[in-house]
Amino acid sequence: MRNAFIMPEKNKIQWFPGHMKKGVEQIQAALHNIDGVLEVHDARIPFSGRNNQLRDIIHVRPHVLLLNKSDLADLSRKGEIETKLTEQGIANVQFISCGGKDILKVMKNVVTPILLREVQARPRFRPDVHNHYNIMVIGVPNVGKSTILNKLRQASTTNRKAAPVGAMPGVTRAVMNKVRVNFDPDMFVVDTPGILSPKIGNVDTGLRLTLCECIPSPRVGEDTMVDYLLFKLNKSQLFQYVKHYGLSEPTDDVLKLLSHIALKHKLVMKSNEISMTGGNRYRVDFVAASRIVLKDFQQGTLGLVMFDDDYL
Repeated sequence: MRNAFIMPEKNKIQWFPGHMKKGVEQIQAALHNIDGVLEVHDARIPFSGRNNQLRDIIHVRPHVLLLNKSDLADLSRKGEIETKLTEQGIANVQFISCGGKDILKVMKNVVTPILLREVQARPRFRPDVHNHYNIMVIGVPNVGKSTILNKLRQASTTNRKAAPVGAMPGVTRAVMNKVRVNFDPDMFVVDTPGILSPKIGNVDTGLRLTLCECIPSPRVGEDTMVDYLLFKLNKSQLFQYVKHYGLSEPTDDVLKLLSHIALKHKLVMKSNEISMTGGNRYRVDFVAASRIVLKDFQQGTLGLVMFDDDYL
């Protein structure tokens, strides 16, 4: 099995569209009206991809970090993750799953009280305002910021008008109007677009962000994503994929894996080449096979993962 992953040279990972640059500028402009910050990130990558530029902007504000999608994460080293985050200056960390059946209770009884405690314990950045608090939600794309805002609102208010939520990175493209999430005291939350760092530091970070759907898959290629996923699963000794796909043993060969899946699902395409008998040749559809693997991974079928175990 491989000890390191070699990224194809052509697949350099960067994604910082114009709306992200505009979003950073809007966040900076709105910050004087903000009392605290709620950062949302993916629990499978608690360290990778968190935007240092945003952290530098908001570091003086009370700060709570929600690590969402914890139902898909291997949290066997949760204590070590929390310790590492504390060393980085983040003392308020909560692992949540927006798809969990108790999420409204978690929002009402855990997240909202923590936010209120943090903003009330610190001097006001707006000393002239005493009757309400404004919280800004930040994070990279597609980690569930808008969904969390909706759950906070549903848990604390009767207003059911939802912020737009989607499964593609970049759904929220502008700093939105504030939404009330608590009464007595009044607390409002302001959504922001998902914003990545302008430069992604290394290949591993880019691939982890892409596998967690924070970067659109066409920026990398589905087969490369599956190759990296296979590398990480093997390295972590997560071999559920062997039984799930009907393999005889673990493999480190992504083409072998994808060929097996493609043939099993009859994912073949006509080729322009002519066979020796005069008919069309056929070739396996690696893209379609890759999408099956990625869907299985994103649904948790291949096991719980912690991509950032090398930070611990």
